Amino acid sequence: MFRRLSIIGGVLVAAVIGVAAIAPATMASAEDGRDGTFLRGEGVLEARGDGLIAVKGRMDYDAHGDRAVLLVKDIAGDAEIDVQGVGDCSGEWNGFMLCFGTGEAHITGSDVAVILVGNNLGVHVEGKGWAYLKGRGYFKVNGHGPFPWNPDGGFAGVGADN
Repeated sequence: MFRRLSIIGGVLVAAVIGVAAIAPATMASAEDGRDGTFLRGEGVLEARGDGLIAVKGRMDYDAHGDRAVLLVKDIAGDAEIDVQGVGDCSGEWNGFMLCFGTGEAHITGSDVAVILVGNNLGVHVEGKGWAYLKGRGYFKVNGHGPFPWNPDGGFAGVGADN
């Protein structure tokens, strides 16, 4: 059990570091017209696929996944988190609540970071912030799309001015 949690934690550490390292470069490259997209504002993001979906900001978040790992960090201290399914939500890592298994999650808050990694992922999030998608799938922003995920990762804004 501990070994499994350590492996999952290592994968997630790499994912979080990757998101943090890529964010500034991707935002700048979007302004330059190169690969990658960063948009701001308020709105709705819907994403389906296999891989990694990271979202940060003010949100009303619904998600499901199979054999997934969910990390949630309540930055503002006002998040409401409801996770249901088959698995375990007893872990904590670096200030993130850690869950793994198959199930659904509903999360609301004024400043929340959520990372979901797994198969058959589905996310519907309303709010303001950013999203990072890596893997295979599609997403829509404010009903526009579907657009494919970038297998190497890419940012998608959640905003009305998209």
